[in-house]
Amino acid sequence: MNPAIILALLVGSFLWLFRYRFRDNFLRAYGFFFLVLLVYATNKAYYGISPEMSESMFSPLSLVRWGLLFIFAWQAWRTKMPDTFRPDVKLVALVVLLLLDMLLSAFQAEDFNYSFLRAVSFAVLAFAVMKGMTFHLFSSVNCLKLFQLKYYAAWIMIAPAMLMLVTGLGYGITVMGYREAQFAGFFGNPNMLAAFSALITPFVLFHWKVVAQKRWEKWLDGGLLLLIFAGQWFANSRNGVATSVLAATIYFFVIDARNRLRIAAAAVCLLLLLAFSQSVQSDVATFIAKDVNRIAQSRDFSSQMASEERMKMWIGVWPEFWKRKLTGYGFAASHLLAFPFTRDQEAGRSLHNSYLEIFGDLGLPGLILLLLILYSIGAKCVALIRQRGEPLEANINAVFISIFIAGTVNAFFESWMFSVGNLISLMYWAPAAGVVARWAWRPATAREPLITPGTAAGPRYGRLQPQLERKIS
Repeated sequence: MNPAIILALLVGSFLWLFRYRFRDNFLRAYGFFFLVLLVYATNKAYYGISPEMSESMFSPLSLVRWGLLFIFAWQAWRTKMPDTFRPDVKLVALVVLLLLDMLLSAFQAEDFNYSFLRAVSFAVLAFAVMKGMTFHLFSSVNCLKLFQLKYYAAWIMIAPAMLMLVTGLGYGITVMGYREAQFAGFFGNPNMLAAFSALITPFVLFHWKVVAQKRWEKWLDGGLLLLIFAGQWFANSRNGVATSVLAATIYFFVIDARNRLRIAAAAVCLLLLLAFSQSVQSDVATFIAKDVNRIAQSRDFSSQMASEERMKMWIGVWPEFWKRKLTGYGFAASHLLAFPFTRDQEAGRSLHNSYLEIFGDLGLPGLILLLLILYSIGAKCVALIRQRGEPLEANINAVFISIFIAGTVNAFFESWMFSVGNLISLMYWAPAAGVVARWAWRPATAREPLITPGTAAGPRYGRLQPQLERKIS
């Protein structure tokens, strides 16, 4: 089969969903932007998309991407704050200060135009997420619709690629740099597959736990979860598996108050087994590896850490970053200093650590602002975990909380957090807005339209109407 046909079928599947399943304008705007970022995350050259079509700022696909971003922001602008919404002025102030820091830092960047446009684009995304997603996800109904979209996305992006792998059709294998071929599914590299799989896992768990009722539906969701973990394993991404385990652990930790200690203990044991069992000891560096040469004769953990390209970059750039610890090198500029410290120029395109990169970009002020923002959202996660309410609401909260925590940990090994053109950035910040939205919900006064069977949310999600009717009001 022609690879271009596969990509066309993938895109067509989402377009069909937007046409017949999801008719809310804001969710469609989010979905279209999600789709174009997903196309960017694929192995574009393999599917017939040339660099001239996608790489430059004014290439056709880039123009589509930025156009859809502004449509997303426009729909966010039109979204009104719910009457009972509880705003967090301090969090908004921290976000605004960080965005201003990004914009002002461009004046000291080596390439002002590149740095400034990157800062502007992230500011637009931040506005769309901070205003649009937060207000939109204040409604439990809208949360369910978003969950359904992501559940479909998991089937579209995971199941066909795994099927083609096990049947020997030869799709989904990517060769990166000097390393051997690795499974990456429809994506351009294994790390993207791993991160996507990890952040999509809670949506599948929600469907398995809440939506699926019949035995065959439970088995179907269980099979999809198995495909997710199998894909990460075939991609040699222990980091992805660990992030998925963390996301699943947090999900069940939130919804099962009686067994939280057992859940945490089981997850720790599983992660330790994954990290230190003899079967994976020789490849343990893939916990943090994008660029390790797996044919090297390094067997123990310490020697693999010493040869890891990420560690070389981090150690190498730290003295350079510390020289400008108060100002940084300008937003989206500091990663350029990583090239001398890695053999792999593909790996050197980023620092593979979002926190170190923002420190290099903005210095200590930017890093402190980021940590304060994450702390504020994390505090809301704790408040939601301690909150007593309907099981449906607890499961909705669990999805957002698990993705936020798992993504926050994953960002320590990847640099997607502030990249507007990166699919994982959108998949992380939208649930972070979901955490804020669920915290802002006031059960004593909240009102919202209920789902009925046959609506855009679909018949299976319409079954949740009785639970929404029992919400405290």
